[in-house]
Amino acid sequence: MSLELLDAQPSAEGMVITFGTECGIQRLEGSPEEVARLARAMHQVAVLGQVNEHEDVWLDAVAVGDTIVKLGLAPDGQTRVLITRR
Repeated sequence: MSLELLDAQPSAEGMVITFGTECGIQRLEGSPEEVARLARAMHQVAVLGQVNEHEDVWLDAVAVGDTIVKLGLAPDGQTRVLITRR
């Protein structure tokens, strides 16, 4: 699944971020710290994905509010994402 950031707004809980994915629109709400951790993890996976040729592995799972965002690598420089609700 690919992610495209569509929107980010402050909320009573911290931040609401909206992603467009192959599975539709995904809205995540969490604390500023959770959103910052997700941003750092997404950046790290994107950098590693550029040099990955063969690995197919999950690298991180980040909690954002009631959501878990798993980030990983797929072969041929691709990344992968799985968003699940707790």
